[in-house]
Amino acid sequence: MISLIKLAREGKIEKTGAKPKLPIKVEGVSSETLDVYRIPLEYLYYNDKNGRISTGIAEYENQLNPTSDLVDPSYNNLVAKIIENINPIALKRTQKSIEHAGQQVYGWILDDGRVIDGNRRLTALRNIHAKSGRTVYFEAVVLPFSYNNDSERVKIKQLELAIQMGVEEREGYDSVDLALDIYRTTYGENPIMTLADYANISHMTKGKLEDYRNGAIYMKKFLEFIGAPKTSYSIIKESKTWTQFQVIGKTLSTEFSNDPESQVRKNETMESFFGIILHQMHVGVVGNTARNQIRDFGKYIVKTGGSVEFNERVQDDIEDLAEAIQDAEIVDYADLSKELTNQTEVIAEFGDIYNTYMQDAKNGESVEKFIKSIRDNVKVFQDLNERNGLSGNLRYSEVSTKQLKELQRYMRDLNIASKELFEKYGKEYQ
Repeated sequence: MISLIKLAREGKIEKTGAKPKLPIKVEGVSSETLDVYRIPLEYLYYNDKNGRISTGIAEYENQLNPTSDLVDPSYNNLVAKIIENINPIALKRTQKSIEHAGQQVYGWILDDGRVIDGNRRLTALRNIHAKSGRTVYFEAVVLPFSYNNDSERVKIKQLELAIQMGVEEREGYDSVDLALDIYRTTYGENPIMTLADYANISHMTKGKLEDYRNGAIYMKKFLEFIGAPKTSYSIIKESKTWTQFQVIGKTLSTEFSNDPESQVRKNETMESFFGIILHQMHVGVVGNTARNQIRDFGKYIVKTGGSVEFNERVQDDIEDLAEAIQDAEIVDYADLSKELTNQTEVIAEFGDIYNTYMQDAKNGESVEKFIKSIRDNVKVFQDLNERNGLSGNLRYSEVSTKQLKELQRYMRDLNIASKELFEKYGKEYQ
């Protein structure tokens, strides 16, 4: 494994003369001890732990060996293609800028060549080299850290967050990538910092981070529910369903306790939510409409206690649908869409039950709102009567005879209308 710091000491890579500024305080390094170097591209490789990149290469995780082009260029070639596909317009813009004026913003890399910040600039430089054949260099700060050291891994992540999301306020993450990065960093198999630490560095609120992390949890559970590979996050991205999982996470985390019985109901409700998402995919409901449907199900069914009955009604349909999709061994969104088409009858049956429950729940709320408005109006007149017929600090000496007669007329009209309505309501339930 190469050491860029050693190569610098040996004079094999040169300084640009620029002095970097650390975006946050990090123990063991300071702006005074760091320099920006001109580094040959063959010494560098993309960071497989980067939030955006790790999601893109997740499906290849057991087939890739992150390494520089000196060892094997296939890894960098694959990641470069992923970066280009994420935002080809931005990459072309960066490449054109570098061709015209050179690299204007330095990157950040580790001693072994792992790129912490500057993936798009590196990709643009690789393209320029491939296109022109010219020798080009990546200008970057070399940090004396390694991912092989657990304590240094925390420092690396702190710097990555500060550079890409916090102090530098760079281009925002894709929501799925961000959610998974928060999940892996604070909650996954090997968390390296607390949610509070992540919030402090990224300039995001802890509550927002919890929403993202909970969304990631149920996004992963959904992939398991449909039997897809656990790294098939492209299904979520292509179906544009991320916001639904964020709402699901928020609803389930607040509406159920940790006792065993509540957890059983929570799991059943989770699968009902998944059924709604599959129904949405099949009928083409996306965007704000899809998110609002999930939110309304939480509001009108889950929060009112109606989910127990609903879950029982749709249980067979959900089990049949999940089993069929699992048997189809889907790996991407195209596979899932095809199998949903094959299951049109089951989805239609689920959709009929779902639509009926939602319509009844919303109609019930409309009736309750109407009754509440009547009750509130009645209370206004009851309070008025208790105050001797006037509101606030008004006195009868301030009311003219004409105004008193006007008030009498209104009360007469109200009395007539209330008697007629009283009789009308009585006839309706007899």
